[in-house]
Amino acid sequence: MMNYCPNCGTQIQGQPKFCQNCGAALTPPAAEAASVPQPDPAAFYAGNGAVRNGIPAPGFSDRADDPEILNALQKNKKAAGIFGVILIPLPLIGFLIYSKVTGNMPAAQAFKTGAIVSAVFLVFTLISKISSALKKPYEAVVTDKRTRTRTHNGDENDSYTEYITVVKTTDGKQKTIVETSRSRALAWNYLNVGDRFKFHPQFAFPYERFDKSAAPCLYCAVCQKQNPVEADRCSKCGVPLLK
Repeated sequence: MMNYCPNCGTQIQGQPKFCQNCGAALTPPAAEAASVPQPDPAAFYAGNGAVRNGIPAPGFSDRADDPEILNALQKNKKAAGIFGVILIPLPLIGFLIYSKVTGNMPAAQAFKTGAIVSAVFLVFTLISKISSALKKPYEAVVTDKRTRTRTHNGDENDSYTEYITVVKTTDGKQKTIVETSRSRALAWNYLNVGDRFKFHPQFAFPYERFDKSAAPCLYCAVCQKQNPVEADRCSKCGVPLLK
């Protein structure tokens, strides 16, 4: 395309800023200006699962229903169920063996004591399963974090710390996530005040941050392994990460 000075009509070579003949300022033709590539915001924030240089764009992952994740969770659940079936009768068996080998406890008493302990194990297992089944997914924002010292039966020498994460759900409800072990305080350790997140009750690590680019790591939903934010799969169990 031939260019000419709009002031004096001199033919312009190249793309100088001023006319070499009259010194008038030159403006690039509209067609050329329009052809200059412009950055596309969608290239960075392309929605769920979008990744740029390995860092997830803000947004919740579309991998929550990934078959690999769900199958791995199902296998873990099945293994835990088998372990529970084996564990529950162990006190009863143990007391009967103790009674027979040592003779220090009548068989009837051993059976009764073992049955009570096994029954307690069974009740706790059932309560845990029912509690897990009743948990529902939700989306929320962290509004506060605090700690509180508690005691067992009022004994000041037998105290422990509660790690409390206060959140407000999208439907306006306030929830408190109370955790008692600093090393196992998943919400307390991973979420900061102001973080938007989703709670997935079916996952071993149930908290998914909306903006994962600011997260210290990506936790595996199946095995809770800490992975770099740039990773796409868990380095331990190999399932896709929520990104």
